[in-house]
Amino acid sequence: MKKQFWFIGLFGVWCLLSSLWYFLSVKGVIIDPKSFNPQAALIGILEILVMLLVACLLGYAIAWYFRTETIDNQNEMIDIQQTENRSLARARDEFKNQVDGWREKHHQDLMTLQQKSADLVSEKEKLKKAKTELESSLKESRKEIHEAKSQLQQVENEMGPLRYRNRQLEFQVKETEDSNAKLKVEIENLIIERKHKGTVSDHPFVRPLEQDDKDDLTRIKGIGPFIEKRLNMIGIYNFQQLADLSPEMIDRVGAAIEFFPHRIIRDNWVGQAIAFAHAG
Repeated sequence: MKKQFWFIGLFGVWCLLSSLWYFLSVKGVIIDPKSFNPQAALIGILEILVMLLVACLLGYAIAWYFRTETIDNQNEMIDIQQTENRSLARARDEFKNQVDGWREKHHQDLMTLQQKSADLVSEKEKLKKAKTELESSLKESRKEIHEAKSQLQQVENEMGPLRYRNRQLEFQVKETEDSNAKLKVEIENLIIERKHKGTVSDHPFVRPLEQDDKDDLTRIKGIGPFIEKRLNMIGIYNFQQLADLSPEMIDRVGAAIEFFPHRIIRDNWVGQAIAFAHAG
């Protein structure tokens, strides 16, 4: 670009010098005011201007001739550039639309992710709450298990004496059964003896019973259904049999039914039986 300015400047200087040369030398115009001829000067100036205009036109025509191909190439390049610009504009519009679509999709994805994130946070809070509840429940369960173990240990500690007591009771039951068996044998012997003698014994266990000669022994204080059954097992069914018990027989009855003899005396079974027998 600077070279073109230099050429234009040199061309201007050359035109100026050529005009002066033509004006002074060729036309012979005198610059001295005393002999200055305005008409000749004006004609010279017009001739110079015409020559400059012709020179410019010729130079422009020559330049246009030599630059036609370049100008065509430039025009072609301009057309190509415009075509490319239009293609680029279309591509830009398509890319813009694509970017807008991506932006919209990204916005939707972002909204979805935000919703999922909120759901995950909510689920996390729920899980955290459930974890806290489970930990609390686990703590309570451990506490209950510890208490259950303590109670189990206490029960096991209490089971020892109970087992021992159970063995004692089993032994006492066996002794009672043996005693009952002995009493039954004695009763059978007494019955056989009574049959041989042909007399009625006053023994309370071998008194003959009528069909309706059975009383409700539970009316006596201190006798329940269980004791009544045991009394029936050794042959005592009515108040009169209890009323006829001697002190010796009271001890034997107490041992047979596994009952304390002093309880029989303390509750006065004999006295109560006498009262019920007389009342009946």
